[in-house]
Amino acid sequence: MTLVVALRCKDGIVMASDGQATGNSAGGPVRHEMQKIFPVGERTLYGASGTIGMIQKSLEIIHSFSGQLDRGLDTDTREKIRESLFALMRGAAEKQKGYYGSAEGAPLADIIISTTDREGRYRLWHIGKDGNDELLDEIGYACTGGGDIFAYTILRGFDAKNLEMGKAKLLLYRVIKDAIEVGAYGLGGTISIWAIDGSGNVVHEPAGGIGQLERLHLLWRREEQKLLQNMELAQPVRIRS
Repeated sequence: MTLVVALRCKDGIVMASDGQATGNSAGGPVRHEMQKIFPVGERTLYGASGTIGMIQKSLEIIHSFSGQLDRGLDTDTREKIRESLFALMRGAAEKQKGYYGSAEGAPLADIIISTTDREGRYRLWHIGKDGNDELLDEIGYACTGGGDIFAYTILRGFDAKNLEMGKAKLLLYRVIKDAIEVGAYGLGGTISIWAIDGSGNVVHEPAGGIGQLERLHLLWRREEQKLLQNMELAQPVRIRS
C-alpha cells in the first residue's frame, strides 16, 4: 500500500509519502523500500498509489509531457495527459475482464500531480483510476492510497495555505508518521518529502532534514499532551429536573 499527500502552502507545494512497497512471494508478503514521488521536468512532481507496474507506466506518460508541463498546466495539456492515462487504465481493465471475466481488481493507479507555472501559480491535479480528473488548487491538498481518509481528517483542521513551507513539511511528516504508527495496512519505511519552492524549483528533503522533522514532530506531540493536561475546562451546568 501507499500514502501520498500533496499540500499547497504559503510559498510553494509540499509532497510526502511513506517508503514501503509490499509484494508477494511463496513465503508470504515481502516488504522493501520504494520511491513514490518523482520529479518530472523542471517544475512538476508526480505521486501515485496503485500497482507498481501501472505507476511506472503512467509515470512514463507524464514524463512524455514534461516540456508542456514546464510551460504550465493549461487545459489542452491536461486533456491530452488525461486521455493518455485513461487509455492506459481502460486497456488494463479490459485485459483484466478478458482474463478473469470481470474488471474488478484491475491493476490501476490513482495519481496526484503538483506543479507551478511561470506566473507563480501552484497547481494540484488529481487523476482518478477511472480517468476523471479534478483541480484541487482551492482546496489546497490531495491524498491518495491507504490511510488517505486518515490524512484528510488531519489536514482539514489546518489553514495550510497560510503555513510557511517549513511548517507545511512538518505537518505532512506528522500525517505520514501517524498513519504508519496507527497501523494503516502496508505503510512503512522511510518518509520521503519533496517540495516545489517559491522559485519553482523541485527540491528533495535530505536525510538530515527528515531527522530534524522527526525531532520537531516529537516536540509537537509532547506540547499537545502538556496543553491537554493543563487545560482548564469549564464546569458543566447542572439542570435540575
